[in-house]
Amino acid sequence: MRSLACLALAAVLLTGNLLPAASAAWAEPIRRPNASQLEAIRRWLCPNGGTPVRGRPGRCDGAGGGSFGTPGWDRDLPPPTRQARVECPAGTRPVQARARQDVIRCLPD
Repeated sequence: MRSLACLALAAVLLTGNLLPAASAAWAEPIRRPNASQLEAIRRWLCPNGGTPVRGRPGRCDGAGGGSFGTPGWDRDLPPPTRQARVECPAGTRPVQARARQDVIRCLPD
């Protein structure tokens, strides 16, 4: 009976159930993508440019949009002037907004 227990213990030790370091040595090494694969992944995740944002799936920083202080669709526009009063263009008339009394909207004639 004692030899059977020793044989079972030896089988457990050899399979690596009690020795995780031994089984890790036999495991396949971690494969990491090379530079061209990383670039292909980045282009797939951020087709409009930039790089993926860690921790925010589906978000890219950089060349894609106007967020985070980077140039985007509004890069060639002049900065907003925040004028309180502007004339309505030709073909429209000024109308007071319903929800806000201090807002005038230009609606077509």
